[in-house]
Amino acid sequence: MISVIVCSRQPPEWDIHQRNVSKTIGVDHEYVRIDNTAKTYGICGAYNKGVLQARGDILVFVHEDVFFMEPGWGKIIEAKFAGNPRAGLVGVAGTQYLFADSPAWIKAGQPYIRGRVVHELDNGASYILSIFSWDKSDAEVVAVDGLFFAIRASLFPGIRFDDRTFDQFHFYDLDICMQVRKTNSCIVTWDILLKHLSGGNANAQWVKAGKRFLEKYKNELPASTVPTIPDLTKYREAMHFDLRGKVPQGTIA
Repeated sequence: MISVIVCSRQPPEWDIHQRNVSKTIGVDHEYVRIDNTAKTYGICGAYNKGVLQARGDILVFVHEDVFFMEPGWGKIIEAKFAGNPRAGLVGVAGTQYLFADSPAWIKAGQPYIRGRVVHELDNGASYILSIFSWDKSDAEVVAVDGLFFAIRASLFPGIRFDDRTFDQFHFYDLDICMQVRKTNSCIVTWDILLKHLSGGNANAQWVKAGKRFLEKYKNELPASTVPTIPDLTKYREAMHFDLRGKVPQGTIA
């Protein structure tokens, strides 16, 4: 069974996200909503509480402004773990290289960044498809973006969301990946398409948490799953395509 864990700032009667999960997951699951309407927790604290409540053998951590656009993604996640015993974490966007002097996972650029995500902006006025790599094969990475990732439940409590170092809403994702990598691999897959109602925000909280991340892992960075070092003089960023207000055909909103 898959446990879908969500840190929720929406009122309890708001069930659009849960209905999207139920409609698209395609396997036995439970929806674990951690009520954070009072802003009681940072996301690490909420996720740790969700882990304690979850009963599944796969734990999915997903933002409540992320919606699944195609059916059967739960079957895909189960198959990824079943087919790769080393896989401890699966995400949809991430990097094969992290620098020692910058916490931004996209800094390495292509071909080190992997995956794809649809961003819905301005209340549906525009849809942007962000392609981090055209390579559709699964890739081992050092870190994934926290909008969505799945972890084997058996890795807990050997790992834990660090709610002391990351007490707000940034860098919990890179941190948990660094923990997972000590015993297992982190994977990015092209096979799950998500719609995110945000484009991200590198605000003052992000900068502060990034400094904490670099300090925590100063003896482990740079981190890499590839034999080459990114040449930033030849930096190539992700590709962004304007879908002109049209969700790709066959998707489930």
